[in-house]
Amino acid sequence: MTFKIAGIMAVVGLISLPALADMFTPSHACSKPFKPYQFNSQWELDRFNNDVQSYRRCITDFVEEQNDEADRHRNAANDAIDEWNFFLEYELN
Repeated sequence: MTFKIAGIMAVVGLISLPALADMFTPSHACSKPFKPYQFNSQWELDRFNNDVQSYRRCITDFVEEQNDEADRHRNAANDAIDEWNFFLEYELN
């Protein structure tokens, strides 16, 4: 019986998580490089390629940071559910 209650509470807890999420969506501050119609020198091409690589690194870093934060939030939610389930199973019985 307590496992059914624990399961129900876990589902209710997971459903309500989006309501507790941050009210804003973060965005990156990466700058896209401007590609000219044509390159007039090797230096311009090299500069553009370096800017493209910098943009890629910036986007990749942002995505990794957001994924790390999502993992941290998911772990916190799972820890809370585990705490609740432990409470139901061992402290109420």
